[in-house]
Amino acid sequence: MFDTLTDSFKNAIGKIRFHDDDKALKKATTELKKSLLKADVHHKVVKDLISYVELETKKNGVGKDNFLKALQDKLTDILTIEGAPKGFTFASKPPTVVLMIGLQGSGKTTTTGKLAYFLKEQKKKKVLVIA
Repeated sequence: MFDTLTDSFKNAIGKIRFHDDDKALKKATTELKKSLLKADVHHKVVKDLISYVELETKKNGVGKDNFLKALQDKLTDILTIEGAPKGFTFASKPPTVVLMIGLQGSGKTTTTGKLAYFLKEQKKKKVLVIA
């Protein structure tokens, strides 16, 4: 699923060049919209994302950099929980339990390895149990 979304983002970004016009922006946002809907992203989220990206890109000047910046800002906003602390939060009373779930090939093992490395760098004692 994420590979498909990544390819779709690349295709949409490929539609817009360094400095371009509204027509190229429309092509890029249409491609992005189709890809997100095809990946089962909720239509309200897609509509909100597309409107924000179009508005911000037009406001800052149509171009690849502004398009990418607007897209990144909105995706970060969507995926960030308001009021939640940033980064890794430890339980107030040890141990801290982390459950990794996901589809086959979605990056659970890689992420677990990165988390273990992060904890090692933070000088935290760690125990890794995988079942």
